[in-house]
Amino acid sequence: MNEAINPGKVFKLAELIPYADGKIVNMDIVHNDKMKFVVMAFDEGTGLSEHAAPGEAIIFALDGEGVIGYEGKDHPIKAGENFHFAKAGLHSVKATKKFKMALLLTLE
Repeated sequence: MNEAINPGKVFKLAELIPYADGKIVNMDIVHNDKMKFVVMAFDEGTGLSEHAAPGEAIIFALDGEGVIGYEGKDHPIKAGENFHFAKAGLHSVKATKKFKMALLLTLE
């Protein structure tokens, strides 16, 4: 577990990682053989190209705005909204403004 997340303490996912100019920053919160929970910060204009999900997943938008590309269709997303995709679903992420998200991914 990350040192910024101590048991018995309140924390904010969106404050665990900073934005970095022109970059994507990520931090694994939990990673084991069944699931992965990661927080990511995308600078405006950065993103992840289309790829297949290795498991079922849910995105939690924490800050800013982005676009989730899923199975050929774009889905705008902003802080407070969530998005679900199926195992093997083709998807991409693009930050239209600075964008932070948490990703819960099941691993099988």
